[in-house]
Amino acid sequence: MIGLLAFLFMLSFIVIIHELGHFLVARHFGIHCHEFSIGMGPCIYQRQGKQTIFSIRAIPFGGYVMMAGEQDGSQDEEEDDWLKNVKEEEKLNHKPVWQQICVMAAGVIMNLLLAWIMMVSITMVQGKVVVSQQPVIYEVQEGSDAAKAGLQEGDRIVKAYASGKEMDIDSQSDLSEFIQYYHENFQLEVIRDNKKVRIDLQASYNEEMKGYTIGIVSSVQTRKIHWIEAFKYGTDQCIDLTASIYRSLGMLLQGKGLENLSGPVGIYSVTAQSTSYGLLSYLTLFAMISLNIGIFNLIPIPALDGGRILILLIEKFIHRKISPKIIEGIILGSFVLLFGLLIFATYNDVIRLLM
Repeated sequence: MIGLLAFLFMLSFIVIIHELGHFLVARHFGIHCHEFSIGMGPCIYQRQGKQTIFSIRAIPFGGYVMMAGEQDGSQDEEEDDWLKNVKEEEKLNHKPVWQQICVMAAGVIMNLLLAWIMMVSITMVQGKVVVSQQPVIYEVQEGSDAAKAGLQEGDRIVKAYASGKEMDIDSQSDLSEFIQYYHENFQLEVIRDNKKVRIDLQASYNEEMKGYTIGIVSSVQTRKIHWIEAFKYGTDQCIDLTASIYRSLGMLLQGKGLENLSGPVGIYSVTAQSTSYGLLSYLTLFAMISLNIGIFNLIPIPALDGGRILILLIEKFIHRKISPKIIEGIILGSFVLLFGLLIFATYNDVIRLLM
């Protein structure tokens, strides 16, 4: 129950922050916002503000800001009485392009800002950081894939090979990331007694860690930091995670790591596990999910903020408006694509739970 509540709170808060970004910037530019909704589905509570209706809906996933002049097919002046009374200069699609882009980007920026604040705060509370993640094996777990392959304590991993690709391994994170995408058959090059040795391996899925592992423990060195240094290290962590997310997206486009995609079921499972490890573990996951959602929304798919921005830039470049019917059709098609991706990710989650 605690895991479920933590999961619902996390997703709801991240969505509220995202939509709040859209809402605040839209109101700053004088755009009429008819409704600010938390959740989806049937309305269970409403309050009329000075201009905007604030709603809470029954399904605690998602949310939205209904702005006048959105070209997504959701508004029709003949059917929406509220829209008839909105002045043209208060509609989103009548604002300058740069203001429309600011409104579309505001949700993403809020998600990234939330992730950064949380990462800095977590680092500040911990009071120490990892200063060395050298890929040197400290321990090989008995009966693990690494033990079966012949990896030994003291081996320094320097390279990884799979499917014709080669990757330098400079840290534990590099190795872990590589294994997630090439877990079936790969090679590691290690330095042992000043000699290079290549070892064939495969990784196994670890239910507790929610990822593929080979069964080694590496040495880690930490040091205490002054609270002011938390801003630097928290920022560095956000930058590293952002780079990792973009690398993951690149691998997905190549057809690699599709089996690692997770939907709501997988996120719930990881959330429930993180809460059992303590508050800092949960907040770290919180920050990572916010960062992922922010970056995901920048993908140039018309149903997402990044896609809306791309359409605005195309219109600016060709010096004319794209037909609203065409935009509505493209957005609908991209929603179908995203829904299919959600079904596939949920299928992955269910298969992993049954493994």
